[in-house]
Amino acid sequence: MDSDVFDVHCIRRRVGSTGLVIFECDDILLRHRPQFEDLTLGDIDANFVAMLQDFRNLDVRFGFITYHSAPRREPRVRIDSATLTRLLDDLLRVTGALPDFWIGTACMSALRQRHGSQIRDELDLITKLTESYGADLNKLVLVRKAESPQVSAHPSGLTEIFYPGLSARAASNISRPSKVGWLKTMIKHVLELE
Repeated sequence: MDSDVFDVHCIRRRVGSTGLVIFECDDILLRHRPQFEDLTLGDIDANFVAMLQDFRNLDVRFGFITYHSAPRREPRVRIDSATLTRLLDDLLRVTGALPDFWIGTACMSALRQRHGSQIRDELDLITKLTESYGADLNKLVLVRKAESPQVSAHPSGLTEIFYPGLSARAASNISRPSKVGWLKTMIKHVLELE
């Protein structure tokens, strides 16, 4: 397994080889908290981690983009986003759900500086990830948090799945394990693993 650490906010390695699934980390894997010091192990969705373990066993290529960053030089913040990424990476490694990549907002800025105007926005970043992994656009899934589940196909070929985040306010009689099961089924369908 090759690991390429771009900087403290970005990790890329080759673990999986099927498709490419990009998850928003904030409020999907990890419950969003206003301050990092409020995070606990209970803020990680165990059902979601079990799905990632299944994907790792199926050799699915997946990773996370996070938009949450700790304010700099804030004395109350005891953990920064790079440290949080490393902790989550270690936790997922131990549980058998090691992701192929982690990209934080600080990493996106660094990549923009490194590649100049080539990376202008999230779509450019997704395109660069797709190219670097040699993934097929028709087997590319972007999972975003939303209040209610839905699936949307883009003209470029990628599939966007809107998934209720851990903090979703929408009243629902559907259990969290059922929502994770729905997400897993949708991803497997796009990747043609069923």
